[in-house]
Amino acid sequence: MTNSSFNENYNTNDKEFVKFKYVLKNINNEISVKSLLIEYLNPLKWFGSKVNDKKSKAFSEMRELILKKFKSHYIDYNPNFQRDFCDTLIEAKNFALKDGHQSADYLTDERLSMCVFEMIFAGIDTSEQTFQWLLLLMAYYPEMQYRLKLEIESKIGNRLPVHQDRQHCPYVMAFLAETLRFRNVSPFGGGHKSMVDSKIGTYKITKGTILYAYQGFILRNNLDTKYWTIANVDDFIPDRFIDTTDGTYRTTSFSQAFIPFGVGRRQCLGESLAIVELFLVLVRFLQSTRNYDIVLDSHQGLNPNPDKSFVISPKNYTIVLMSKT
Repeated sequence: MTNSSFNENYNTNDKEFVKFKYVLKNINNEISVKSLLIEYLNPLKWFGSKVNDKKSKAFSEMRELILKKFKSHYIDYNPNFQRDFCDTLIEAKNFALKDGHQSADYLTDERLSMCVFEMIFAGIDTSEQTFQWLLLLMAYYPEMQYRLKLEIESKIGNRLPVHQDRQHCPYVMAFLAETLRFRNVSPFGGGHKSMVDSKIGTYKITKGTILYAYQGFILRNNLDTKYWTIANVDDFIPDRFIDTTDGTYRTTSFSQAFIPFGVGRRQCLGESLAIVELFLVLVRFLQSTRNYDIVLDSHQGLNPNPDKSFVISPKNYTIVLMSKT
């Protein structure tokens, strides 16, 4: 994700990488429960200043670091060659300024660098946990693992995959889509703030209330058989995304219910990038392990309620590569 954002790769000992990892992952493990309690229980806000201060300081340092990296792109920016997401944002800013768009006044370096921050913050952890689910599900369903490898071997072979290969690998795409439906790692999506006093059904919503739409329920709704049937809503079935008439990958039939990245104006900006990266990483991983079977060290079953409420991550499993020879 950092390569896509500002054309840099890190080793695990790099100081910047350590800082990224702390803000993106470790700090949440340290204060996640406390932070949530303080956020939603007003009486506790008086006692949580140290927790909030620690989190605010860490995020401020991260924003300053990314702003510095964004500004450095102006030094060797080439309009004819986009290296990363920062270059794309600079091009959009220049285009808006040149054509006198009203949006130009809002495309400040600070705001644009926050777009990069959001891409990194929202993309790394969720992509990592989604890939963990991909590994676990492949190990749990060996017949699906075999089918994935067979399609990759016949359609791509040993060459490096490219994003255009997605249209030739319907089962790989269906496996990805079903994983995002079956174990959506961010089921609450983005928060919404009520701008006025309002009402949802019989519930009164006061102005300023933060609301979350639980998209995880929609992805696994067994009450409306229009999209996910009662018989198999809790089953992992990639073939639900394969058109039975021509064998192609499809999501249009589920456009109202297949919302792993949210919907509307708050839909995740990184959806397209996440899908491409998950596809490329999954294909390359299976190419690299074609002489091995991915198996569970201990077959404990798939927990229907894997881990946390806000982020659905896998329980601890041990997955091993077993040589076919």
